[in-house]
This record gives sequence, structure tokens and C-alpha cells, in this order.
Amino acid sequence: MKKNILIFLIVISILTSCKQTENPYKIDVSEIDLKIKIKHFEKDLFKFNIDSADIYIDNYRKKYREFFKLYNYQIIEMGSSEDPFYGKNLEMFVRYWKTEGLFDVLEKEFANFDKETAPKIETAFKHYKYYFPENYIPELYTYFSSFGFSVVTLDSVMGVGIDKYMGKQNFYLYDKVGFSQYQKRRMIKEMIPVDIMRSIGESDFPYNSENADNLLNNIIYEGKMQYYLNCMLPETADTLKWRYTKKQLLWATKHEGKIWNYIAEKKILFSTDKTEIRKFTGDGPYTAIFTDVSAPRAGAFVGFKIVENYMRNNKQITLNALMEEKDARKILSGAKYNP
Repeated sequence: MKKNILIFLIVISILTSCKQTENPYKIDVSEIDLKIKIKHFEKDLFKFNIDSADIYIDNYRKKYREFFKLYNYQIIEMGSSEDPFYGKNLEMFVRYWKTEGLFDVLEKEFANFDKETAPKIETAFKHYKYYFPENYIPELYTYFSSFGFSVVTLDSVMGVGIDKYMGKQNFYLYDKVGFSQYQKRRMIKEMIPVDIMRSIGESDFPYNSENADNLLNNIIYEGKMQYYLNCMLPETADTLKWRYTKKQLLWATKHEGKIWNYIAEKKILFSTDKTEIRKFTGDGPYTAIFTDVSAPRAGAFVGFKIVENYMRNNKQITLNALMEEKDARKILSGAKYNP
């Protein structure tokens, strides 16, 4: 009899443990019919030959359409491809980076992009379609950004600068360009789906300071963005979605109460001081007001916890309604947050 009770308790314990660790953001998107195709502009770009400049440029216009305009005006800032000097300028640009050996490195590093990274992007977009069925899925392009942009968006077009995801912290050009250690750590392929979905989230739901541009509004906005990323990428590691190291994530989790108490004690929740806001939400290697082993964007972390509590307490609220909600005080009140 005692043996049977012991077995029963073990089973209950296992079931309870499984229930506690179940991912609340995970949903079934297997029935969503969505296929994405990514065009690789950098492959055609590095084939450019000044002797056939008109043919290449005309092909770029036809094949890459709006993205080619975006590339010229926003990314490499060469202006109109109709300019009589455009071909010569593009030839100098391509030749310089070929001399640096960039094209060969990109070819090798992203040889399996369509098999390894593209499926993860597609899965993320299936989640996006689940939550926002009426929204348009952008056309996707990869490109060489000259180390300027990670992800760019314009209307129905989105581009990914793959040179910002080389995955090598000791890649010599990253040092040459001047990226810091914490930036280089995030420049890996695994960050591409995260950066894509974050960019779409910011485009669909831009920051709104209609009520007041204070610390509360900023941390709640960041919190909503992190909640959104969890919905779009439920099986992606939290370290990637937060751009944290494991130690930083552990620090933020352990010191959640400390972060919130500091904000409360200093009475800065409604501060409009840009410097103060930046300390808690701005990117960096850590949050300067704490220690150099702290997690960066500590305010965003408690903002996420507030938003998560709010959604847990108000299960009828959809993701879209959350993202559209502009009243940060309402979210804070509804969260009943008390770390």
C-alpha cells in the first residue's frame, strides 16, 4: 500500500513539474499555410561588372524593384541608380569590399541560409499570421550592408544585412569597423529571426508618447515588445530575445525586485529625464546604475514582467489589444505587480 502511494506521489510530482515548465507562449501553427522565399541581393551585387554596368543595373531594377531603391537611398546612400555616375560609384564600392575578401566570407558563412535560417524565419511569420491574420507578410531580401544596418523595412519590403551576423567575435572587420564586445556577441545567425520580428513589431506598433514620455511609458513599451517577441518566437532562447548572456538573464531574474525597488525609492517612475530613461532602457554592456555584471536594459526587464502579469490577470485581452494599448498606467494597475 505504501509503495503504491509513493508511486502515486512521484507521478503527481512529475505531472506538476511538467505543467509548471510548460511554455505558455507555445501555440500550434502547423495548419497555417505560409511559404516565404528570400532573395539574396548580395550574390548579384558582387557579380557587378563595370563593362556591362547598364545590363546589371537594369537587372537589379527589374529583379529587386522597391528593395533596390531602398538599398541605394537608405543603406549605401548612393542615391538614384539613374545618376550617370552611379555605375562607377557602385563598381568602386564592390571592388573595395571584394579586395577585403568579404564576398568569399559571406558565401561560406551563409551557404546554408535557405536550409538553416529561412525555416526559422518562416515559423516566426506563421506565428505572426496566427496573431495578425490580416497583416501582410513582407518580401524578404538579404544584402550586404557595409556594416551599417541589421534589418531595414519600408512598406512591404524587408531586408537583412547578413554581414551583421557573421557569428565571429574575432572577425577582423568587426574590430576595424569599431563594434564593441557586447555588440559582436550578438552578431550571430541565431539573432536574425529575433531582429526581423522586433523590427516588424516596432513598425506595426511604434512608440507613442501621447500621454507622457516618461520612464513608465518606456519600460512598458519595451515590456510589450518583449512579450510580443515571446509570442512570435516561443521556442527561441530567452537569451537571444533579450540579447543577454546567461549570466545577465540570471542576474535580471534574481534582482527583479531590486530593480523595481530602486525605481520606487528614487521616485523616478514618472521621470521625463532622457538620461534617466536611457539608463534603464538604452542598450549597452550593462545597466550603469547597478554593477558591471548587471543585465543591460534593466528597466525593460521589469517592464516585461509587468506586462506579463497584466496579460496573466486579463486573459481576455488579445495580443493586438495589448500592443495597441497606449495607457501605461492602466497596464501597471491591471498587472497588480509586486515582485
